[in-house]
Amino acid sequence: MPAFTDTELQKKFCEGFSFFPFKYLEQHDTLIYKCYTGKDDLRKLLEWHSREHDSSHYSVKITKKLKHTDIPAAEELLQLLQQAGEWCTARAFAAKLHPAARKLTAGIGKCHSLVAAYLIETLRPVAAKLADKYLGTDVEGVEQIERTIQAFIRSTDEPYALLKTLSSKKTSASGRSFGEEDREYLSKITAAMEIFQAHQTRNIDLLDAWKHRQMIHNNCRALN
Repeated sequence: MPAFTDTELQKKFCEGFSFFPFKYLEQHDTLIYKCYTGKDDLRKLLEWHSREHDSSHYSVKITKKLKHTDIPAAEELLQLLQQAGEWCTARAFAAKLHPAARKLTAGIGKCHSLVAAYLIETLRPVAAKLADKYLGTDVEGVEQIERTIQAFIRSTDEPYALLKTLSSKKTSASGRSFGEEDREYLSKITAAMEIFQAHQTRNIDLLDAWKHRQMIHNNCRALN
């Protein structure tokens, strides 16, 4: 059987109510209610309730952010990391057997692999799923997306810290002094990673707010 969120079940109930209305009950959007006096005017209250408890705006906001901010940022970061790998080779760091040279090349390569996998396996599929109005996302689904993003951030902490350390050193892997241009280039890479990680942290905040709104909504339905 297909799994439906509480909101989807409520909408389906309202669809059925349109065909088989209950006596003395009225419908407003996805809410079914009863007037106890002829002077009852609950529409303003119900409109406020709908705006307050409808969590669909979180889905729309996150989808737009993923499509217009996170996915383009990931693609730009991948291009930058690709260029950084070529830069390492051109600067002859990769050819040296010095441990720091191998760490630098490995760190850039690991960052590239992590971001590429995250773009293909998480950002694009999640954006497509949230954009599909026929696929609901319940609390467990939101939590799963949160855990995936958190795992990505943790996985990039180590290579980011390595690049940050190397960009601040005044000696290169071969023992020669880092030029100003070299340090600026490494700093550009770490700055781009910081921005991208900040985007993902913001996604977690939005997902957490969405999850709590769904939990409140589900508790209200349970009490009703």
